[in-house]
Amino acid sequence: MYEIKKCSEVSDSIVFKTFTDGFADYMIHVEMDEEFFLNRFFGPEGNDKELSFIAFKEDVPVGITLGGVKDGEHVKTLRCGGMSLIPSERGSGLAKTLMEYHEKKARDIGCRQLFLEVIKGNDRAINFYNKMGYEKVYNLTYRKWEIKDNNTMGNSPYDNKVEDITFGDIKSLRDIDYSHLPWQSDFPYFRNLDCNYYGIRENGNIVAGIVANNKRLIYLWVHPEYRMKGYGKALLNKVITVLKPEDFNVVYANNSQIHTFCNYFNMKMESISQFEMYKWLS
Repeated sequence: MYEIKKCSEVSDSIVFKTFTDGFADYMIHVEMDEEFFLNRFFGPEGNDKELSFIAFKEDVPVGITLGGVKDGEHVKTLRCGGMSLIPSERGSGLAKTLMEYHEKKARDIGCRQLFLEVIKGNDRAINFYNKMGYEKVYNLTYRKWEIKDNNTMGNSPYDNKVEDITFGDIKSLRDIDYSHLPWQSDFPYFRNLDCNYYGIRENGNIVAGIVANNKRLIYLWVHPEYRMKGYGKALLNKVITVLKPEDFNVVYANNSQIHTFCNYFNMKMESISQFEMYKWLS
């Protein structure tokens, strides 16, 4: 009934049209042009056309699933970076077929688990993924930090210790930071974005670091020995001074310390939230 091809076997325009047609009636309005889609979804989002599949019915593209390898936590994982079906094909079994191709590819390339994000409240999708063997593991919380006055935070005794650092410098923190990071805040993701990197050194070692651009506060981590002393505030002061944002978007997974930190700086909860769902491949 369906012909399944890899996205690398069809034109970019067909990939784009199939994806956007499936999201035309999505619960969150999706609007982008082809260039943005290709640069984003096959750039920082980490999808690979060789690992993504598109379904045709009588030569008409009717569904698509995007896939990319995620190695952020030392387990080779195939991430589903998006799946969409045109409305007339929902409930037809096509979604199951596409996810079976997705899982088979994961096994073929040696992945140990599957991973995806789904919006809380999209019960139809959540129930489908449950039936496919996925489980909800993490909650993703979205916040917005409205910065009305760049001087409201006050000074930190460590403001003058903040320095420009490289991606390689801040990645060294990941050797000691074992916290779970959402995909959009993980190192393989933001290394492909235009970001600012700042850090603080003690005894020659980086003990605190921050990654941000003018829209997002992407990553902030302080070594446990240096927390609640002003290191985090100094890093925030730096990005606010340099980037001069009106607001920052923030996303994090289950973490009481980050949650409390966001509360302290009056970061407002967004209406959207997500689940991260996983399936272990035995």
